[in-house]
Amino acid sequence: MKNAAHWSIPLAFMAGLVSLAPISVTTADASGSSENATQLGAVSYTLYPIKAEYSEEHLSNTHHQAKQPDRLVSISLLVPQLGAAHSISLTRDIPSPVSVADRESLIRFGPWLTDDGLSANAQQLIRAIQSAATHGLNPQAYKLDFLLRTVDILNVQERGDDNNNTGLGTSYIRPARETLRNELALQLDTSFLHLAEHLGHGTVDAQSVQFRLYRRVPEFNTEKLLERLHSGEQDVNNALAEVAPQHPEYQRLTHRMRNLLTEQSTGVQRASVQSNNNLSNTQLINDVLDIQLRLIETGDLPLSFQLGNTWEQSMRNALLRFQYRQGIAETGIPDARTRAALNLTTEQEIESIALSLERWRWMPRELGDRHVFVNIPEYRVAVRDGGETLLTMKAVVGAVEHPTPAFSEDMSYMDFNPTWTVPARITNAELIPRERRNPGYLASRNFEFLTRQGETIVTVPATQVTAEDFAKDSFPYTLRQRGGPKNALGRMKFMMPNPYAIYLHDTQSKSHFTLDDRAFSHGCIRLSHPERLARLLLDLDGHSKEYIADALKTKSTHRVVFRQPIPTHLTYMTTWVDENDFLHRRADIYKHDASLLDALRANNTLLSILNERTTTLASSDS
Repeated sequence: MKNAAHWSIPLAFMAGLVSLAPISVTTADASGSSENATQLGAVSYTLYPIKAEYSEEHLSNTHHQAKQPDRLVSISLLVPQLGAAHSISLTRDIPSPVSVADRESLIRFGPWLTDDGLSANAQQLIRAIQSAATHGLNPQAYKLDFLLRTVDILNVQERGDDNNNTGLGTSYIRPARETLRNELALQLDTSFLHLAEHLGHGTVDAQSVQFRLYRRVPEFNTEKLLERLHSGEQDVNNALAEVAPQHPEYQRLTHRMRNLLTEQSTGVQRASVQSNNNLSNTQLINDVLDIQLRLIETGDLPLSFQLGNTWEQSMRNALLRFQYRQGIAETGIPDARTRAALNLTTEQEIESIALSLERWRWMPRELGDRHVFVNIPEYRVAVRDGGETLLTMKAVVGAVEHPTPAFSEDMSYMDFNPTWTVPARITNAELIPRERRNPGYLASRNFEFLTRQGETIVTVPATQVTAEDFAKDSFPYTLRQRGGPKNALGRMKFMMPNPYAIYLHDTQSKSHFTLDDRAFSHGCIRLSHPERLARLLLDLDGHSKEYIADALKTKSTHRVVFRQPIPTHLTYMTTWVDENDFLHRRADIYKHDASLLDALRANNTLLSILNERTTTLASSDS
């Protein structure tokens, strides 16, 4: 008898959502009694039997000979006593890449099987499918149940043991071995392709669910990856790593998702606070203990914190930290908005993490060692170099009626004392009405009038612009504001040429940076400290301190072209995990989350099954 241990796979995801804590799983018989449970701390979990139906003809013939079944035979596919079938440790290091010694087996049996069991590639893929939930994906979308059932049946056939107490003994007619092997290999091909596609560019049509998303999702030739598996040029682990985001931000989200799924599987309820207690006098707050417990859960208070019914400075400091991560006004007082954030459920956090995981799958795989990162809901701009954040600052983004788009382009130059060529919609909706109400307004703000003559843009004297021109619904000239202290763009702008007329710039409206919610612009990104950004970028571009000082002092309009363009990414992430593993959330300014949430629920992802009761456990390979 061949070694059945080669069919060994880790037990996981047998019937739905999972716990992803590293645990030891024991098995249960079909009775489903309370004795048939696995243990995680003080929490018990029962593995329920799974039923499947095969036709007698299918069980006794090859796949291509099977016809419509005359009678269905119910088969219990619970495999509690297989031992070796589920004995592989998820901490075991599977060989990568395929060794030379496996070449002959690869030629004979393909990338998934060996003469007597599963190949390393098959085990790697099953593990990746088991971990799909940490990516916000549904393991059953990749036919995990079928893969596990088929392997279990083949394992029993290999053992030839009719007294195994598995429910798979002589109670049914076994399908032809080669038929099952072929079906298993075909399904592994399909599962790999689907998983690689979803990890590579997401599960939904990005631009159909997010308005003003102009970034094309990454493209990968997953068929080519599969060919490389079949040729032995690559293994599953490396192939999936090639398509999945490797950004630290994405990896931190998957780790957080793993923890949240583990938390959900325990069934333990989080502490909750009163939602309608909005007292500003902290001495009158009557749910202090609940707030303390919740802040311990969020990590803002230490586990050793002495619980009590009095409001202390340490609680205020903890609440300030929590409010900062939620983008809430940092008052240290548990107001209504803070209480709503404290009362977020595990499932709500899972949903928010899933949204960001999907959005990261839409992102370029290479952001650039040196790049500018703008997170619109965070109202913040950061410059990163070699994995280190060199500079970060507050930003003002597009108002709800003028949403800032999400896209990636290279920042190639900056202008000092820039002019502002006004978009026609702003001219007609805002500036011309002001001129009508207050004649001379445009002149006082140093605007000039432009028109096109053939291929040339020419300046029109203000004396030639008539009252009739100002009365027209569509003003016949283009407005341009000269550079200077009154210019709306301030002293500098940073350009990443794009069709959407979006750029980063200084502003005259400094007061907006004192606010927590900063969606006020017409779409461009206003910077709280543009001179700091200018100094840094010019320094990184190799310019001397003297050159930078002169550039900042000049009063004339002039342009500096960067020697090395800087990739600039405008993103929309309402949830992220920082380097210290703390969760951050921001308000969904443009209401993009709802449409993406609906799409993920409808596309057989983790969110499609989130509210189903977990009935199985999985071990962690982390």
